[in-house]
Amino acid sequence: MDGLELLDEQLNLFIAQIYLVDEKCHLNHGPGVLSPPAVNYLCQYIGDTSTGHIDGLLRIPICVECLAALHDENWLLFYCLKCNSSQWLLKSKAKKLYPAWEHVKFFIECPNCFEKK
Repeated sequence: MDGLELLDEQLNLFIAQIYLVDEKCHLNHGPGVLSPPAVNYLCQYIGDTSTGHIDGLLRIPICVECLAALHDENWLLFYCLKCNSSQWLLKSKAKKLYPAWEHVKFFIECPNCFEKK
């Protein structure tokens, strides 16, 4: 990454932070729970991993609580790219073993997508 690309990325991050003002967390906090204010973004490049083609950058506004959970090895976030729904999983309660380093699993479709059809 050259100096100009780095500057562009830093400018984009600065502008994105401005858009967080009055933004709420977009992740699931449970039924009936009001979303707290967003303080940062969960960012993920989206594209075809087999070709290395990047289609874009997904930026999901998140709150302090979700930010902490993303850095906690006990929690795993499932996120659907189609309907933007999310679900937290406490790894110790899971039927499957998930590695400590795995914090987010992105899906192309989820059960919510099938229910909406």
